[in-house]
Amino acid sequence: MEQKENDSADIRIPPPIFFFISLAFGLLLEYFLPIDINIPQVPRAIFGSIFIIISGYFAVSAFVVLINNKTTFDTSKSTTKIVTKGSFRISRNPLYFSLLLLLFGIAVLFFSIWLFLMVPVLYIVLLFKAVKPEERYLTQKFGKEYLEYSSKVRRWV
Repeated sequence: MEQKENDSADIRIPPPIFFFISLAFGLLLEYFLPIDINIPQVPRAIFGSIFIIISGYFAVSAFVVLINNKTTFDTSKSTTKIVTKGSFRISRNPLYFSLLLLLFGIAVLFFSIWLFLMVPVLYIVLLFKAVKPEERYLTQKFGKEYLEYSSKVRRWV
């Protein structure tokens, strides 16, 4: 029997794991090497919550659209179609973007310099370990359809 080639982006570590590692590492640094900056709690709570709510919009919208289009959000499974509705109209990677916004919102809530520094780290890791492999996979699988979509919708926002 012939073995079928794996039809997926071949992303070995689920991208949310990168978020949790970044969050944990930032919180550990904050605990062991705190950098105290006195910012009133109310503005932090307001601005942090705004970013967390926007993050939630991107994530929920993306999940709903993926489910309605009967395609997966699991990077180890085969994508069945290019989704262009919901938050996918604004970003080609709304789920990854939501993780960045969530980490930024948490950094604002805690006003943690360490968590702020983890945001660009998470961005770089997601870019090279998730986004670029997915883009190669989708270009290979969908060709012109994906290239047209990617020419109209930005990678992040």
